[in-house]
Amino acid sequence: MKRPLVAFILLLVLKQGLAQNRQLVLQHVRVINVLNGGLSGEVTVTISGNRITGISKTARPLPGATVMDAKGKYLIPGLWDMHVHLSYYGAGALPMLVANGITGVRDMGGDLGQIDQWRAAIAAGTLSGPRIKRAGPFIDGPKSMNALRASFTCTPADEAAVRLLVDSLQHAGADFLKVHSRLPHALFLALVDQARKQHIPVAVHLPRDVPPQEAVLTGIRSIEHTESLLGDVIYNEEEAAREQHTAAALKKLYGGYARQLAISMAAKQIFYDPTLISLYRLRGTAYEETLGPRLLPVVTALHQAGVKLLTGSDFAWKEAGIRPGYDLHGELALFCKAGLSPLEALQAATIHPAECLYMTDSVGVVEEGKIADLVILNANPLKDIRHTKNIYAVILNGRYLGRDTLHAMLGKAGGE
Repeated sequence: MKRPLVAFILLLVLKQGLAQNRQLVLQHVRVINVLNGGLSGEVTVTISGNRITGISKTARPLPGATVMDAKGKYLIPGLWDMHVHLSYYGAGALPMLVANGITGVRDMGGDLGQIDQWRAAIAAGTLSGPRIKRAGPFIDGPKSMNALRASFTCTPADEAAVRLLVDSLQHAGADFLKVHSRLPHALFLALVDQARKQHIPVAVHLPRDVPPQEAVLTGIRSIEHTESLLGDVIYNEEEAAREQHTAAALKKLYGGYARQLAISMAAKQIFYDPTLISLYRLRGTAYEETLGPRLLPVVTALHQAGVKLLTGSDFAWKEAGIRPGYDLHGELALFCKAGLSPLEALQAATIHPAECLYMTDSVGVVEEGKIADLVILNANPLKDIRHTKNIYAVILNGRYLGRDTLHAMLGKAGGE
């Protein structure tokens, strides 16, 4: 081997070793335990590479470490938005998410190839963005849709086709499957059966032909949207009759049927992602005055029954007005309006997503060994959930992003 090549390889190995061993030290920070609401005294948190390697009152930084004084600050796990559509919004959503403390997202229907390009660039460090778990295309039945939506929607014709689709998406490495509202009943059952055989989770926008209780008993992973529990009522009734039928459906969801549904969801460990903020953005004052107050008790009842909630904003096309990153904080506030404590709302954005995605070994809490996806806050969110918006810095995969960097990211993305 020629000497210049040997020297190049040695230099490359040295650089990789230095990158892996780089140390970031947060001093005098207070750590929030999202499992139980505990709040530490001032500690030193050591991050080596992209992992938390120490939480101690006595740790001393290694020579050459980057040391940040975080006195008076609060450290929480990075937040997750568990219902996004990146292919609709475009790459501009990625820095907006990070600047708002969202270090992970679950993409619920989009262009698998495009999203994987973004994932590769994020992993390579050439693009700033959150971790992305993705379903790839929507799995739906025939319905009217625009050209963009149609380009990443699959509408299998029969049971054989839907089973083949599940196999192909599993082979392509999809993290889960996303079912939408018009998938026929028989195809839904075939899909869930094949997904179980392939060990791939299923997230469901409940199809109009599938009662919630039946869907729960099939062993799906999550149910999306509060309004999807109303089945076909709000989507298929004539406008004049919709209000009457919606009221009837809500009455059902407040009664014994709802209690049994909640018990079943909790027993089956099915997560619930109500995406309340999307209704607020899409309906404006009508949400506050009508549908919103009537849906919040449904969320409250599910929570009280032990169903684990997830935070999701459902941002998609820009014209809808749902803002990547910003509106996840609005979802947290609505959770508290539904009766959750700030800690319980915070759990829905941290540890519950980790559990839903089978990632508790790496994210969801601040502890040694976990990936350093973290948010440093100026105020304690356990006292007021609105403090999650008061961000001092974000640590993304071990990389420290201070306020100036975050503001620059927002400016470049056209954010606020």
